[in-house]
Amino acid sequence: MADRPPSSPDSAALADTGVRAQTAPSGARWSVRLLGAVEARSPGHGVARLPSRAAAQLLARLALAPDRIHPREELVDLLWPGVALEIGRNRLRQALSTLKSVLEAGDDRPVILADRLAVRAAPGVLGCDARDFERHLRDGHWDLAEQAYGGDLMPGHYDDWVIEERGRLASLAERLQAMPRLPASPPTAATPAPAGPPGLLPAYWTRLFGTEISATRLRELVRHQRLVTVLGAGGSGKTRLAVEAARALQEPTAWAPAGPHDAGPFGQVGFVSLVDCADTARAVDAIATALRVQGRDPMKGIAAALAGQRTLLLLDNVEQLAGQAAGLVQQLLTDTPALHLLITSRLRLGVDGETVFELAGLPLPDPTLAGSTRAGDDGPPGQAAVALFVDRARAAAPDFATGPAQEQAVADLVRLLAGMPLAIELAASRMRSLSPQALLALLSEGRTPMLDLLSRDGGSHSMAQRHASMRHVVDWSWQQLTPELVPVIQALTAFAAPALSETVAAVVGLDLRSTGTRLEQLRDHSLVVAQRDAVGQNRYVLLQPVREFVVERTAPAIAAAMRQRLRQWLVDFGRRQAARGLAGLPDIDAELPQVYAAILDAAADGPDAQVQAVQVAVSMRRHWEIDSRAGLPLAVMQALQAALPCADDRSLRAECCILLAFSMVLAGAPADGEVMADQALALSTDPGHRSHALLRRVQALLFSDRDQASVDSALAEAVVLARRGGDAEAEALALRMQFLVAVNRDDDSRRGEALAHQVQTLWEALGHRRNAYSGLMDRASCWIRLGRLDEASTALAACEQAALLDRYATGHIMSSWQLGRVSLKLRRGEQALGAFRRCLQGAWDHKRLAYAADALVLLPGGLAFAGQPDAAARLMGFAVAHWQRQFGPFYRDLSRDVSLTRRWLRHHLGPVRFEAMRLEGACLTLPEAVALGLGPGARQAVGSGRHSLERAT
Repeated sequence: MADRPPSSPDSAALADTGVRAQTAPSGARWSVRLLGAVEARSPGHGVARLPSRAAAQLLARLALAPDRIHPREELVDLLWPGVALEIGRNRLRQALSTLKSVLEAGDDRPVILADRLAVRAAPGVLGCDARDFERHLRDGHWDLAEQAYGGDLMPGHYDDWVIEERGRLASLAERLQAMPRLPASPPTAATPAPAGPPGLLPAYWTRLFGTEISATRLRELVRHQRLVTVLGAGGSGKTRLAVEAARALQEPTAWAPAGPHDAGPFGQVGFVSLVDCADTARAVDAIATALRVQGRDPMKGIAAALAGQRTLLLLDNVEQLAGQAAGLVQQLLTDTPALHLLITSRLRLGVDGETVFELAGLPLPDPTLAGSTRAGDDGPPGQAAVALFVDRARAAAPDFATGPAQEQAVADLVRLLAGMPLAIELAASRMRSLSPQALLALLSEGRTPMLDLLSRDGGSHSMAQRHASMRHVVDWSWQQLTPELVPVIQALTAFAAPALSETVAAVVGLDLRSTGTRLEQLRDHSLVVAQRDAVGQNRYVLLQPVREFVVERTAPAIAAAMRQRLRQWLVDFGRRQAARGLAGLPDIDAELPQVYAAILDAAADGPDAQVQAVQVAVSMRRHWEIDSRAGLPLAVMQALQAALPCADDRSLRAECCILLAFSMVLAGAPADGEVMADQALALSTDPGHRSHALLRRVQALLFSDRDQASVDSALAEAVVLARRGGDAEAEALALRMQFLVAVNRDDDSRRGEALAHQVQTLWEALGHRRNAYSGLMDRASCWIRLGRLDEASTALAACEQAALLDRYATGHIMSSWQLGRVSLKLRRGEQALGAFRRCLQGAWDHKRLAYAADALVLLPGGLAFAGQPDAAARLMGFAVAHWQRQFGPFYRDLSRDVSLTRRWLRHHLGPVRFEAMRLEGACLTLPEAVALGLGPGARQAVGSGRHSLERAT
């Protein structure tokens, strides 16, 4: 018989208990709360802090079944489903160690008994409110059971076993509420019927997600403020949140000491729905009915019923009173000094003493974080929106499952729906007939209105008819608008992204003060959302269902006129910012979503609108060519190309062609860029325009390695024209192009360094910090070739850090690439690899295709010298062919670097293995190559760039 593994000190105690121990005695040392919260209390320790979700779930599992022995394999499968057994065992050991350190600190008596096979709680140590709840139910002590049920099991935990157990206990609680109670003794004829308790809080059959923090904040407000309004759009979850906060306030634990001014717990908590109350009289009747008040003067009866005890009354859907609620609320608070009102509404009451709790949607998953969308995993904020979708989708389609593609689609869906719970639930109900990807495509393409897709056919028994579709929800709020608010909300449909009030004022044709006031009124109606931008200014936007509804009710001529005014505002804005130079860069960056949308949408409004689109782009030409060096997105380039024939002004067309030529070369299409540059030259009469057009033609020729004989004369002419016109910026650009020719074509690093020094000096004199650093970066590239590697490394590290602090994407990408090159020459493999990966990540994130190709072609060197030769050879197989397919033969420096890496790999792998790896890499797609280059665990979303990169690949 094989030897048994050594046991832990608790093994004997565990083995002696048998498969099921005796019932735990009373007087448990630790009281574990799982209903409504997850915490452990002990008289000697207070409230224990559970440092991880794994520790919390392990404690919960032991507390729910303290008399049972739990095999380790079972716990691993329960807490980390799908993980390899050895990994799960290691995680379980860590969770056990953590939990024992919390529960057994300062106490020699064990709380958890464990050996190498199983785990269990020590007898009589753990008490649990969930087990108390079920025990009271079995014994028929219904009042005690109601007290024990403090809310959903383990809020915030969405693992399958938790969800299953939560649903079972919630079902028992629902049945408990339906249990008949013995009636009270009937009153005598001489005694008026006493008021009963207010209406019971509603019970929900569906699970709640993502409201723990909001409910806690709301609960604290209600404790200390007499009038709190939960304000939010229809479908934002106001009622559910308010009910959960009110339910928590029924618990004694919600009333921890809060200072001398805290009046203590509420004597009663009640709920009154005003959903069918269109006036004050009906609302008073509804409140009186809930309080069981009778008589000719219901307000006096209400005051009498609530006198003498502190009461919290939840009035739901107060917006139904359509402006008549303020007087009723004031009278209730005046007549009943101990009354607190918690109100849900789409409209502010606007009365003295009102505290508004504004409710937005659920937190959204971060689009830059991969793997954060699993409903059952630990993750960043945003998990709740995804978990809600998955839960409701499984209710509609029990076989609904999520893989990586579905998870990404669900994350994109909840972001598109702005995290609004009702919209998410309605979208999830479509999973009976659609996949997440199909629904996302329908919603994104806009061919089928979101208002129609987000509906339940025929309504729903579990949801009021007004919540059966987003159209019903928005229509009610629309009906409450006064005439002066309609033009402002219609103006917001012209915007593709959150807009400043001054921009809205220009589009609607009002002064700034009136526009700001009306935007805040629309916000009070919960139709407009306000978001703070990076500098703290409010920007206003419509949620997509609201936008669609308003568009349906806006005459096409009015909508076209608003879009025309927006484009004109953008033209004027671009000219103002161009006059500010680099100081205007942040303001333009903030408006780029509006700029791109205005250009893309112009074609639908006719030739005059397309001329405006060209004017918009040209007014901000400096932004792309000089300040950011970023270029235009592909779709915007195509829209401008289509709009060019509509522009009769030769100068305007020439400037647009110059911008397109620059952007096309950066997008990896130098041949198209050369065509645009030639058109610009044919149209240009102004010396400045001609200088820029010559530069763009040379840029295209350099990238395509064509007609190099004409480069020198063209650049010399560009410098002369720039100086003749007194355009120092154009002169700096032309000198830099001469620098590129000197170092890449002529291999003349000394002349290149002198030219780069001139460029740096010009930009410093112009006060352009970013481009001055770019000049220093160019000088560093010459120092590399001249053997001054340490100087180059120091300068490039400074450039990279400055670009990072300045949020200058292009500068950061370029300096990282150069730093990788010098690190290769210094044989610092890890440093080179890190620099090239930073370059590639930035280029991919910002869709800089030329820079991405540069990073990919040198990254194999970093991989090779960092000890990853197989990955290096595979990546080289893709990157070399990709670069040459886009830009032609390598220039001299790049050819040397690639040859060095190729020789090193052939030597270390052998010719046969190197060739096999290279051929394997040649079959990669561009996103796969980017993923290989960035390595495992990198922050990336390679699929997101596929459509915008189609032209380059």
